[in-house]
Amino acid sequence: MKELTFPLPSWLKEEGPESDVVLATRSTLIRNLSSFPFIPTISEDQLAEVAAKIEEALESLDLLNHFVQYAVDKLPELGIRFFEEEGTIPEDFPREQRYLYIQDEGRLFLAVNVGDHLRIERRRGGFRIEEGFQKIKSIDIQLETRLDYAFSLEWGYLTTKLEESGSGLTFTFVLHLPGISMKNELENVQQMFREEGFMLRPLFLSTSADNETVALGELYLLEALRMTGKPEQEICKKLEEKVGSLLHYEREMRQQLLEEKRWAIEDRVYRAFGVLERARMLQLEEALAMLSMVRFGSCSGLVPASLKGITASLMIESCPAHVAMRLGESRKGEEETESLERARYINSTMNSYKGRDRV
Repeated sequence: MKELTFPLPSWLKEEGPESDVVLATRSTLIRNLSSFPFIPTISEDQLAEVAAKIEEALESLDLLNHFVQYAVDKLPELGIRFFEEEGTIPEDFPREQRYLYIQDEGRLFLAVNVGDHLRIERRRGGFRIEEGFQKIKSIDIQLETRLDYAFSLEWGYLTTKLEESGSGLTFTFVLHLPGISMKNELENVQQMFREEGFMLRPLFLSTSADNETVALGELYLLEALRMTGKPEQEICKKLEEKVGSLLHYEREMRQQLLEEKRWAIEDRVYRAFGVLERARMLQLEEALAMLSMVRFGSCSGLVPASLKGITASLMIESCPAHVAMRLGESRKGEEETESLERARYINSTMNSYKGRDRV
């Protein structure tokens, strides 16, 4: 086991295709081993056997040394929260006999006994369906020469969730939707996608003063729910079409906002830029709102385009565990201290662009 470190995943700062709307693409292949019960009915001893078999397979393929391995039950609480904020592991799940194998600066990882026996995931900035699929498929093909996957001629690869069976292939897209949000079109878009087997949900949630849940930073996750039995290439093609339609609609809503309320939008963007450059304390909700507005401005030509990637990264780096990581064990945990550190870090990052291109 290598020394525990928690570097910021490089995919957060990538600006891939269509990155004005799609911050990242998560491509996942889900596999379970035959002769073992599925989670959650599996025993702890059997979980240990599954983990051992996967580690042996990686070692025999000369892949093990290419990964940094994390035993989840050995992680400090702050490390757990760090991975939760990035979506690497779900919140509040059992930790014993769960492992993460991470390589390529966080772009590729394997999750063992997290929901299913094995999840192979690729993360890249932007809209990258085919690239992500090809990478995880190549790992999957190698592992299948060493592991006996649970497979049915009728159902395909078997998974804990029925809707993920078949190819075992899933995609999740991290989206920035300020146009749809500000035009109050979100519920209509969610309903339309729900009817076609997709879920559009907030990445980060908060509760407003009137007890309504709100999406922080206009960040959303788009997931396909009904892909059971569909071939891999069909899944990829359908997703390209659906995400493509959402891209078009979001851009249309942004353009309408600029045509209808340009001065108000510009004012909000420049005010947000000023806050991020100079505020001394920033709560998470305010930081994400300001970053979202500046990113909108960056994608619309109101502020430098170079801010598009850095504001996306700062949205994740502003989350509590990421802030606490920078503070260190001795200073983490105090709300005022975290607000000061969040503002300091954002100030420093935003001001670093003064010498490159200026608002």
